Amino acid sequence: MKQRIITAIVIFLVLIPIFLSKLFFDINHFIYLLGFILTIFAMNELISVKEIEKDLPFEIHLFAYLSVVYIAFYDSFEEVFSLSLTNKINILPYLIIILALTMVLRKSFKIMDGSFILFAIFYIGLTFHALVYLFMKDNGIYILFYLLIITVLTDTFAYFTGKLFGKHKLSPLISPKKTIEGSIGGTLIATVVASLYGIFTNEIDFLFNHSIIYIVILTFGLSILSQFGDLLASVIKRHFKVKDYGNLFPGHGGVLDRLDSILFTSFCYFYIIELLSLFKVIG
Repeated sequence: MKQRIITAIVIFLVLIPIFLSKLFFDINHFIYLLGFILTIFAMNELISVKEIEKDLPFEIHLFAYLSVVYIAFYDSFEEVFSLSLTNKINILPYLIIILALTMVLRKSFKIMDGSFILFAIFYIGLTFHALVYLFMKDNGIYILFYLLIITVLTDTFAYFTGKLFGKHKLSPLISPKKTIEGSIGGTLIATVVASLYGIFTNEIDFLFNHSIIYIVILTFGLSILSQFGDLLASVIKRHFKVKDYGNLFPGHGGVLDRLDSILFTSFCYFYIIELLSLFKVIG
């Protein structure tokens, strides 16, 4: 417990100046750098759990890191460094080509290995892309705080509600300690608090220019989705029989142990808003 508290304090001290520089000076470079580092560590964590089964070829390591960085940061790279990347590369065909060649030329690299690496690249790349892109918006600090309220309160109160009232297992094969009662309690608390934040905050552009019902429904849905992010991380760990993805944060585990819910929730928020904009539900 002492180690967990010390690590939490250190994380907090690192994040404070990053948030303040964004809030008061609209400086994005620090979050860009932090996001870049965490993306590399997250990709390394998935590669490491995969290598519990077998070692992966060197070219797959290189290919995976380059691909995930491109997917995660091509938008923010353009914004931070004022570079024009008007002809963005559709990276998917090249991923398939390289994986196909590797499966043919490397007898030990099977189709299941290629499928996992492809999933890892897009999962890490797209989720970090959403998180960093949202934060770097003019009102990004408020969006991130909204998403943090949802994920932190959902997880925290799911734990306490489950401890007090939990009787029915939510997903015994994936996460035996989680209960349906805990899930409901966490979702309800998070929905109430995050919705109130949304109602009384005018800094999150079009999202909160809508009715209270709209805010509550979206917040409720994101709270449920945040739990799927947690369960997804648990599915992978259970498959590879590991307790934590890493030890970057002593007492807390790795990047994916700490950020599983916020990454998936940011990803869902990003594409829900994009979909609603596409169908003119929001302006």
